[in-house]
Amino acid sequence: MCGICGITWNDEKLIRCMGEEIKHRGPEQEGFFIDDSVSLCCERLKILDLSQNAKQPLHNEDHSIWVVLNGEIYNFKEIKKELEKNHTFYTNADTEVIVHAYEEYGEDCVHKLNGMFSFAIWDSNKKKLFIARDRLGVKPLFYCTVNNNLLFSSEIKSLLQFDGVKRQINYDGLYQFVTYAYTIDGQTMFQGIHELLPGHKLIYSFLDKSLKIEKYWDLSIIESERSEDYYLKNLEEILTKSIRLRKVSDAPLGALLSGGLDSSVMVAILSKISDEPVKTFTTGFGHELDEFSEAKIVSEHCGTDHKEILLNFDYLSKSLPTILWHMEFPFGRPSILSNYLVSEQVKKFVTVVYTGEGADELFGGYNRYLIYSKNDPDIPLEKKLGSITSGFFKDGNSTKIFNDNVMNFNNSTNNPKNAFLKTIEENKNASLLNQALLFEIKTEIPGAQTWRIDRCGYAHAVEMREPFLDYELAQFSLSIPPNLKINQENGINKKYILQKLATKFLPEKIAKRKKFPWGIPFYDFFIKEFLPLAESAIENSFKEKRPYLVNSKSYANNLFQNIVSNNDGNITNKEIEINDIILRQLLFLFNLELWTQIFIESDNLANPNLELNKFF
Repeated sequence: MCGICGITWNDEKLIRCMGEEIKHRGPEQEGFFIDDSVSLCCERLKILDLSQNAKQPLHNEDHSIWVVLNGEIYNFKEIKKELEKNHTFYTNADTEVIVHAYEEYGEDCVHKLNGMFSFAIWDSNKKKLFIARDRLGVKPLFYCTVNNNLLFSSEIKSLLQFDGVKRQINYDGLYQFVTYAYTIDGQTMFQGIHELLPGHKLIYSFLDKSLKIEKYWDLSIIESERSEDYYLKNLEEILTKSIRLRKVSDAPLGALLSGGLDSSVMVAILSKISDEPVKTFTTGFGHELDEFSEAKIVSEHCGTDHKEILLNFDYLSKSLPTILWHMEFPFGRPSILSNYLVSEQVKKFVTVVYTGEGADELFGGYNRYLIYSKNDPDIPLEKKLGSITSGFFKDGNSTKIFNDNVMNFNNSTNNPKNAFLKTIEENKNASLLNQALLFEIKTEIPGAQTWRIDRCGYAHAVEMREPFLDYELAQFSLSIPPNLKINQENGINKKYILQKLATKFLPEKIAKRKKFPWGIPFYDFFIKEFLPLAESAIENSFKEKRPYLVNSKSYANNLFQNIVSNNDGNITNKEIEINDIILRQLLFLFNLELWTQIFIESDNLANPNLELNKFF
């Protein structure tokens, strides 16, 4: 919905510069509040109450309390009805309910809110800034302190507009990207810049310039032994409620439909509860891996208003610096490039779009979860602990490319094995599978999934809504026994309970379709166009003697040689899998060099030159 930012002092020039850096998140309306204590900004994408009245920041009746919001409060109508007894509203926007809820309930107002959000409230009466992030971390919020003053924003590039924020690499954060493919525990790639964790609130007091961070909500594993019908019934009720809640919008709304299980069951339920045909979108690259045929089956079955969108690579190479600028972190997942192209095309038709993200983490959809569903005493815990990471460099490969500046954090509490072990110890009586899924929901979801969707969507002013990432659904999922998630009675059935639910709404061909990764075809882009760019970027990394790399570039050279040797035009599925691992590593190393040039070395971060030929 928006981009928000703020500082704990009066500086109109700075807050306008900070807002300018996140204008892509909300290009339709800009608003400021500035007094002697704070400067607040909101770059708004109009979703609810499209009028001028809803321009943020919004205030209470006597203008003593102000708020900026990024996201949506899905249950705002219910909250508003309750608050209207004692408060006067001047908008029909969800943002205003936060102001009055805070007046009524104080900081406990967060418990009333069901939505995806990060917001900041300036309370001039108590001289404090109150900031909160939603329970699962769907919406981002970054902050840092300089000389006991606080800066916050929806994106890091906004914080970097202040000269007092030093642009330095956080090697702990880089280590996490190498091993996890994302960061945890509030780490970022920037020294001194932190992410407010999901389900947490931040209170900054102007009286003593103190900063306090508290957890206001957390997930827990409460497994129970009930019938399969019980879990099916409750799953349908909670998922339907989540989908219904996310229908609230005054802007055009649609859904991404891949033809896979998650998006298909989502669209089927959305169609069932909608009065008009749902607008659905399927994208592809004119490749044999496209899912147009499967999506068409779902569309016809559900009666949706369906569009097939053909993506292309015409300018993708030239867009790589821009994509990295939006993402702010080096990435190695090709799906991010796809997500970026999809958002660009979908924006032509809708502003709000449903996605099926999160179902794999809730119900056990990835192959890496299989090891946790097996009660095999011959598989040591050490191996199981190490399997939790989805990072790009494994089996000691990280030490061949990254030096001690990065690898010094190998034994820290942020190491994947140590972090996962902590989750196991805190949930001793639960199944190993649900322990693993709990860890993934709290780390992978905000660190990789919602981050990717948020940045790719808002790069084109598109709001993505993820009904599987409802906090009530997430909590319910952790009560489901492991055998109803990964069922191995008749072969291996991942996301078993969701498959069973899907058979109620969809043809069996779709409901029981095997999971298929969605991304970018190798030969159309990576092999032909990307490899020369990657080789040039990585060569430059070693030439400039980047402080995170080893002295030898032999490992990087081997990556290219492996690609070339396997690229004979007759590549098997297994070889494609091997290439996928290699290409993810190359994409990450390419983006790490690009990230260093843009965010660490750039002379003009406010308006960086993102022309590809400038870098390589």
